[in-house]
Amino acid sequence: INSPRMQTVDLPPLPSPFETLKRLTSAEARELNKELLELALAQDPQVVFKRSLDLARAVRTVGGEAAASAVSNNVSTPVLLRRLCEELGATYVKLGQFIASSPTLFPPEYVAEFQKTLDQTPPMPWSQVKPLIEGELGKPLNKVYKSVEQTPLAAASIAQVHAATLLTGEDVVIKVQKAGVQGSLRADLDLLYANARVLQLIGVTTSELSEVVSTLRGAILEEIDFELEATRTEQFATFLERTPELVGLVTVPKVYRQASATRVLTLERLYGVPLADLESVRQYAPQPELALIVALNTWVSSVLTNEWFHADVHAGNLLVLTDGRVAFIDFGIVGNIPRKTADAMLDFVRAFPQGDMNGVGLALEQMGFTKELSPQQSADFARDLGEVFSSMDSMVESAASAGGVVSAV
Repeated sequence: INSPRMQTVDLPPLPSPFETLKRLTSAEARELNKELLELALAQDPQVVFKRSLDLARAVRTVGGEAAASAVSNNVSTPVLLRRLCEELGATYVKLGQFIASSPTLFPPEYVAEFQKTLDQTPPMPWSQVKPLIEGELGKPLNKVYKSVEQTPLAAASIAQVHAATLLTGEDVVIKVQKAGVQGSLRADLDLLYANARVLQLIGVTTSELSEVVSTLRGAILEEIDFELEATRTEQFATFLERTPELVGLVTVPKVYRQASATRVLTLERLYGVPLADLESVRQYAPQPELALIVALNTWVSSVLTNEWFHADVHAGNLLVLTDGRVAFIDFGIVGNIPRKTADAMLDFVRAFPQGDMNGVGLALEQMGFTKELSPQQSADFARDLGEVFSSMDSMVESAASAGGVVSAV
C-alpha cells in the first residue's frame, strides 16, 4: 500500500535453495510439523471444507462486484477489500475492525471504509437464535425468560444481543454467539498461524509476524468463550468494590449464571448511552469530560492494581447510565502487564510528585528503561535525572519572567 502514513518494512533477504532445504530438514521443522499436525487433527473436516467453499463463493461474489464497478469506472480497492472481509465472515470482519481502529497504521481511505465493519454486520435470524439458546441452556426458552425480543438490539461479527426479561422480572440482555463462528474462527486462525510459522521457518519473515498472529489468535479464541467473559465481568465488579473511590461512580452489568453458557451470556440490562454520543451524554452528565475522567481513572487503576485490564476500551464499550454512573461492558478481550512492572509504575507515580529522584530512577530501572544498574550507577542516574528536571524548571521560570511561552514536547 503506497501511503505516507505507512512506513516501509525491510523484509529479511530470501534464503538460498540450499538454506531453505536445510531449514526444512532441521529439528525446528520437525517440531513445527508436530505442532501443525496437532492443530490439523483438532479441526472439524466439515468446517475446513465449508471454509474452502466460502472462500470460493466470496471471491466469485466480490469478483462480480468488481467487474460491475469496472464497467462503470467506479472501482475502489478499499471497498472491494471490505466486501471480501464481510463475505469471508467473522475472522476477516475482525481484521477489518482492526484496520478501522488503527488510523496511525493504515491509510485514511481504508480506515474510513472499514468503519462499516463496526456496525453493519447482518444479524442471525430468530429461527436460528431460539434453538441455539435452548440448546446451550438445555431447556425451553419459556423456562428461563418471561419474554425475549426477536429483533436484536445490536449485531456484531461474533455475536448479537437481544433484550429479554427473566421469569423473576429482571430486565436483561442475552448475548448470543452466531452459529458456526467457533469452528470457522478456529479454522481461519489456525491457517493464518500455520502460514506465519512456515514463512518464519523458511526465512521469508521474522518471528515477529508469528508472534503477532499467535497473540491475535489467542485473544479472538478467548473472546468466543462466554463463560470466561462472565468470570471476567464478575471479577471486574470485585475490583470496583475494593476500590472505594470508584464505588457509586462506576459499574458493570450483573451476570446471571443460571441463564448463561459457553455461547450464551445473560447480563443485567443497563440503561444509558455510549460515551461517544456527547449530546446524549449531557442528558445524564452535564459535564461529559468528568465522565471521561472517571472512565480513564478506572482503567488506569485496573492496569496498575488489578490482575488484568479491559483491552478493548472504546466509546462503544463505555456507557453513561441514566443515573450518571459510568459502565464498562464487553470483557471479551483483556490484557495484563507483569506485576513487577505495575508496581514500578505505581512507585514512579508516588515518587515523581515528591521530587524523589532516587525513587524515580529506581522505578524506571524496574520498568526496564535501563539495564540493571549497580548502587553507584543508580545514584548517578538519579542525580542526572534531578539535573534534567531542574534545568527544565529553570527554563520555565525564565520564560515566565520574560513573559514568554514554553511549549512541552
